[in-house]
Amino acid sequence: SMDVIVLRSPFPIIMMHPDSGSEFINWHAKRWSESKKVALSRSEPYKKNDNMYVEERNGHVVRRYLGYMRLDCIDVVPLMNELYDILTLYLNHFKPVRRMTSKERVGAKYVRKYEKIAKTPYMRVLENSAVSERTKKRLRREHETLNPLTLKRKVDSLRKKIYDVQKAARNR
Repeated sequence: SMDVIVLRSPFPIIMMHPDSGSEFINWHAKRWSESKKVALSRSEPYKKNDNMYVEERNGHVVRRYLGYMRLDCIDVVPLMNELYDILTLYLNHFKPVRRMTSKERVGAKYVRKYEKIAKTPYMRVLENSAVSERTKKRLRREHETLNPLTLKRKVDSLRKKIYDVQKAARNR
């Protein structure tokens, strides 16, 4: 799985931060990161916000598209993997996001300021000078083949299949 992530990423992978605490070490991830010379970080105990970026994505992607239902049926795993593959394309190419530009404490509250124009991750990669032209060309070709409506319909269809399979497994 990590090799696939490296192949798909337009950026070189220099560090990975799996969503696991110090009470649990994923030895497969550790061996892989050492063999590829990729730094591996872990959460620190008693650091409440140590996993903030991982947890943010869990809420933004996982919980938003799969909800809070316990998915404990092995038959849903291939469907979930397919869903995540499609969501990756859909979210990175077609869902713009406004980044926070500043955060200032005023009294007991924070005042946050955001970019005026939302951009997709795809657009941000194309604007980034550190990304090679070869990678940008590959992403442009990929983008031309995608249809957001088709992707959204696949997402909805897969979500329904996942819930149906999980519900059938619970009723057995």
